[in-house]
Amino acid sequence: KEQIQIDSSVTVAEDVWEARPAIPDNTVIIHDDKWSGQSRAEKLEMLRREMKRDGVTHYITAALDEIAWLLNLRGTDVPYNPVFHAFLMVEFGTVKLFINPHKLTAQIARKLDGDDIRVSLYENFEAHLKEIPDDASVLLDPDRINSSIYASIPPKCTKREQTSYITSLKARKNDTEIANLKKTLINDGLAMVHFLKWLEDKVGEGKITEMSAAETLKSFRAAQPEFVGESFRTISGYAEHGAIVHYSVSNETNLKLKPEGLYLVDSGGQYKGGTTDITRTVALGKFPKQAKTDYTLVLKGHIALACAVFPQGTRGVHLDILAREALWRHGLNYGHGTGHGIGFFLNVHEGPQSIRPQDNGIEIEPGMVSSNEPGVYRRGEYGIRIENLILAKVKQESEFGTFMEFETLTLCPIDKTLIDKSLLTQQECEWFNNYHAGVYNALAPLLDEEHRNWLKEKTSAL
Repeated sequence: KEQIQIDSSVTVAEDVWEARPAIPDNTVIIHDDKWSGQSRAEKLEMLRREMKRDGVTHYITAALDEIAWLLNLRGTDVPYNPVFHAFLMVEFGTVKLFINPHKLTAQIARKLDGDDIRVSLYENFEAHLKEIPDDASVLLDPDRINSSIYASIPPKCTKREQTSYITSLKARKNDTEIANLKKTLINDGLAMVHFLKWLEDKVGEGKITEMSAAETLKSFRAAQPEFVGESFRTISGYAEHGAIVHYSVSNETNLKLKPEGLYLVDSGGQYKGGTTDITRTVALGKFPKQAKTDYTLVLKGHIALACAVFPQGTRGVHLDILAREALWRHGLNYGHGTGHGIGFFLNVHEGPQSIRPQDNGIEIEPGMVSSNEPGVYRRGEYGIRIENLILAKVKQESEFGTFMEFETLTLCPIDKTLIDKSLLTQQECEWFNNYHAGVYNALAPLLDEEHRNWLKEKTSAL
């Protein structure tokens, strides 16, 4: 319509990016079935059922997390994301994996061959695309491929554009993944307890900085079983830096934490048993009176979403208002989404679901794990965010249909000193106290006496 033409034969980035790093040749690792809950063959069968239903003969993806999920493999090519560089083409008779063969161990190569997965050179991907028969029906997710891939497919092929099958399949966590994630979140909660107590004990010494706090939190996570690495760079924001939603601390901006004001820490871990993402805002000492109101309003929104009951077919856009209403009534808001999907030992941000004011047309389905993270940010003063992970599940069936709810999975105390109880309803207080009781019951048996006593006080009833 706008008379814009795309020339995919020109690779501008390669022409102008001098000394561009080579694609890493790090070795791919096996993601065992005991973590994934489904074998590679079972996942391929699921995918081919989707293809058969829609009359698709070729499924093509360049999305690294999709390839890792389908093949039960992981990698270290991309910081914080356990993926590896590859392309994939799935047909009914064969699967073609385009990858640097040096990345595959002999064991992995044998396993892939046993599942009829043929390995080809990474750089030969587009040549293979051009050989797809003219009568083929090719599924493409326009959000997950580039124009060069699209242009390489013969023009006479039927091109079906829609959300990727794998994007939807991997978003619905199976029972094994959910059970493993719950165990992982106990370990992650233990790391957070050790960190928060350490922070409380040491902040008065005047030696903690935003950077050292983030490194100390990483060390507590690294002490937990099956920890692989962080799921993203920790957002460690003290005072006015907490108001920068995606703040990234540097040597030039690294503030020293004082025993006053608010500290926001948004962090997560990659474990073999799942991916975590949590935000806590804590008072380090005296804080502005206004912050107590702001914090409580954010908490009210967090609780409202956590307690949501909704009919099957509900989309994230329908739920987003629950997390914002209390803030809106006081003329407050936040400029980011309320929730995003979470991968399983994969990308910490994944689709297709999201909880935000913009409608992406995706329904919330059982097994989807999302974040619940409302906040409020006062420029130059402080930021507040409370984030837990929530699991969508069926609540009940009735003559009016299927109704769903969320189960909160994250286990970590929420700072009580910042709560104005007078702003909470009885039901909100009950949710908060029940949540803290669950946190204590899950974590206390695994803590030493000193940390157990600290947690008992932090999770006592309002």
